[in-house]
Parts: sequence; C-alpha cells; structure tokens
Amino acid sequence: MGMKRRFSIGWTLACLLLFSLGMEAQTKQLHTVQRKETAYSIAKAYGVDLNALFDLNPWAESGIRKGDTLRIPWSNAQEQPAGESTDPPEPSGEKPPDIVTEQGTVSDSIPGKTGAGLPGILERVNSAKSDSLGQPRPRPQPPTWSLDTVRVAVFLPFYGGRDSLGRQERRLRQIAQDCAAGIALALSTERPLGAHFKVRYMDTGRDTSGALLCSPQDLVDLGAPVHLAIGPLKRTQFQEVRRWAGMEQAVHLALTDLGEGLTKNAPGVVMPYVPVAQRMEGLARHIAAQHPGEKVLLLATGDIRNIQAEAAFRGAWDAESAKDSLLMLSEVEVKSKGLGSIRDSLTDVRRNVLVVPGGKANRSLAGVLQTEMQLGDSLDFVLYTDKSWRAFEFFDHDLRERVGFTVVDGYGTLADSSVYDGLDSVHFCLARELARLRGGDAGAYGWLAHDLLREAMAWTAGHGPGWAQRMAVGAHLIHPQPNVDGGLHRFFWVPAGGDRDGLINGAVRLMRQEGYQWTEVNRHNASSGLSETVAPR
Repeated sequence: MGMKRRFSIGWTLACLLLFSLGMEAQTKQLHTVQRKETAYSIAKAYGVDLNALFDLNPWAESGIRKGDTLRIPWSNAQEQPAGESTDPPEPSGEKPPDIVTEQGTVSDSIPGKTGAGLPGILERVNSAKSDSLGQPRPRPQPPTWSLDTVRVAVFLPFYGGRDSLGRQERRLRQIAQDCAAGIALALSTERPLGAHFKVRYMDTGRDTSGALLCSPQDLVDLGAPVHLAIGPLKRTQFQEVRRWAGMEQAVHLALTDLGEGLTKNAPGVVMPYVPVAQRMEGLARHIAAQHPGEKVLLLATGDIRNIQAEAAFRGAWDAESAKDSLLMLSEVEVKSKGLGSIRDSLTDVRRNVLVVPGGKANRSLAGVLQTEMQLGDSLDFVLYTDKSWRAFEFFDHDLRERVGFTVVDGYGTLADSSVYDGLDSVHFCLARELARLRGGDAGAYGWLAHDLLREAMAWTAGHGPGWAQRMAVGAHLIHPQPNVDGGLHRFFWVPAGGDRDGLINGAVRLMRQEGYQWTEVNRHNASSGLSETVAPR
C-alpha cells in the first residue's frame, strides 16, 4: 500500500510538472498592456489568434486597461526568448485614459472650468460595468475602423464657475448633462471594435464678459484634428467653433434644430432634424397613394407660423399630380378660431379627406375642427396633420380612431405598438443604463445625442472620417449598420442643397392611431425615401 501511495503521489506531481511545463510552452512571455492597445492589436503584434489569447486570458474579453498583464500563447512565427521584453516604449507627456471600455480606451478630458453636474456623470461612467446592460457579449472580431484613434470634441454649455444662473442658463445646463449621459452611453454600447476614443468635453457657456469658457487651445490639447464634433446647442456658438483650427474636416453633429441654413457651404455639418419640406413631401406622397381619384381638402390658415409647411405641401402635391392625373386638391381658407367656408366644401356622399400641414399654431383650429367632426357624425372624415397634433391632449381619442387620425413625424419616436416586437427590450435596457448615467431621466436630448453619435460612429467605422463630405457631393455609400436597435430616432442622410452643403435627415414616418395606440403606417426605405406598407382605406 505504501509503495502504491508513493507511486500515486509521484505520478500526480509528474502530471502537475508536465502541465506547468505545457502552460509555460503555451505562454512563452507576458505582455504588459500599454496605452492605446487593444486585445486585437496585441494579438496581431505577436502573430497569435485572438481567440487563443482570450482562451488564456478570459477576463480580457470584458476589456483591458493600461498596466494589465496578458499571457501570450505560443506562436510558430514567434521564437523570441521568454526573458526578452517586447513591450512598446512608454509614451511620455500624455494623460492616461479615464474610461476603459471593451472596444478600447475612452479618454475624457474636462477643462477645469467645467460646470457642475458633468463630473458626477463621468464618475458614474468610470464605474460602469461592461456587462451593465445585462446582454450576452459577443466574442470580439477584427476591427473595421479605418483609423486607430477617433477624436471626439463635445461642445456643451455647462457654465463652469458661475455661482448663479438665469432660467435659460439652468435649462441649457440640464440639456448639456442629458447630452453628456447619452454620449457616454453611445461610447460604451456601440462597441466599434479596434478603435480608441479620445473625448474632450468643452464648456460653451459664457463668462460674465460674454466670452466662451472654452477656446481653440482645447482642440490643441485633444492632440490632432477632430473627427467627430458634437454641439454646441446655440447657433452663435455653433458658428464660432466651426471656424476653429482643427475643425476643418470634422463631421459636425448638430444636436438641435438650429435651422437648415447652417448646412450652407458646410459639407461636414450633419443636421438630425427633418426639415419641413421633407416632412410635407412624405405626407403628400402618402396621401396621393391612399386617395387617388378623391378630392383632398387642404385647410390653409395663412398664419405666418404655417406658411412654410403649407407652401411645402402645395409644391409636393404638384409634383405628385404631375405623375397621376387622378389626384385632386382643393384649398379651403380657414381661420384659427373658425372653419370659415369649409362647411360648404364638406359632403356626405364621399369621404372628406382633410389635410392641415401646420403645427402648434393650429391648436385652436384643432378644437373647432373636432367640434365640427363630432357634430357631423353622419359624415366620413379622414384627417392628416403635423406631428404636433399628437400633443393636443384635448383631442378626443375615440374621434381620432374614427377619422383614421394620421400624423407625419420627422424625428421619429417609438410607436406604442413597439411593445410587440423585439426592439422594445433592447430599448428598455438602454433606457435603464441611460437613467443610471444621468442620475435620473435624461430626456429627449439624451436620446438624440445617443442615437446621433451611434449613427455617426457606424458611418465612420464603415467609410472613414470623411463620409459626410463624400455623401454631400453625391457619393452612394452603403450604411454599414442598417439596423440600430433601441434608439428613438431614424436617420436617412441626404444633401441639403449644393455640392458644398452639409447633410440633413430625410427620414419621414407616418403614425396612425389604431386600437388606441400609435402605430407606424410606413417604413423608411433608403432607395425611395418612403415606402408604403398599408393598403388604402
């Protein structure tokens, strides 16, 4: 028994020795992670398979940071002695990254004048776990980025160093904090593998003398010309920072409806809002497809706030009429507090197709029109309006259902019916993480910043940092990531005007209330701009 036991112990020790020798053979050397290195770049440098690297270092799939030690698997192409160091030289004079995500490093530099609220957001981002969204993480693949480091400049009004703020300034600071949370979420969830993000937040608030709290020196500190710029929120600041050195080739994301004119002679500017002309073209196209041979009544108020929308609808309808002789449009002048001569135009022998292109200026008209349609319960109505009418809380839901109430929406929001498809669970996880980063509800601007940055990063990954300039001159580029789930906005980029102009969003969606829920009645199509999916009523 003693001999057998000694033999068993000896055999076990021998197996352990062989195993340790095998592991040593598998890991000829250790590698200390340096700044700007990713798992893929390290695997490529040593000539080893990325999957083999992760098999030896399973923890690395969740992200690596400077100072981590990786065990390098054996490679036939690498015969270097184990004692010889292969670490790249330590860079000098550069700040180490503050945020580390699984796709690389994200360095967030904040000027000392940054306003209250942003440090708290970044602290929550720094402490974020890579699996905080609760989704299975895919094994990383080789990068598709055309550049190693993406430099992102964020211009937001934090009003750093100001003890007291006016009402408007406080509101702008809140929006800035919402945007900062959305930007952080986009950087942590998009997972564009193989690229590093160097991000600098700049304060576009003004000091007591009226000067910006940020300066062109902030771009110099960023290291090189900017690839992606986000903001500012106000027109004057936007135009000012566009002229800074280092912004010449940047794709500049405008977070708010600053006006289509900002894209004039600015091929790098990307406007996320859908201009009135695009919305009215989509609405006219839809009505023309649904009601050929029927008389359509355009209710024109003549209100200065509605003139642009009404003129755009007329022009779009003329273009549709040139293609279909069966289309008929009659224009009826109405007043904001009365229907005027519309009663003479209504009939009980056919459907009354009513179109009101204007927005919030038609609030009082909506009340009067509702009364008219309720009194005329023997008449058949179909009503098309601007998205603003969805917010008219007094508009009766049963009446909306009866008249097939349809609105044209430019920005795009999740339809109520989205709870029935898989998109909703993804959106819920993102919304939970966005609220955590913000410390509460991030609001519409947080989602806009998140969705727009994810969209811009997808294009940059697929076509390089000059994609906006190329698209502005008519280049036909394929969207590298056509299905971006979980956001609120859709984007369909089209040139705003001439070859030197920027891009505007042409994504138009139509929403109809059915079953007391808002459902989408058309799907965006990149080739035609709008494709119908609903049969005529």
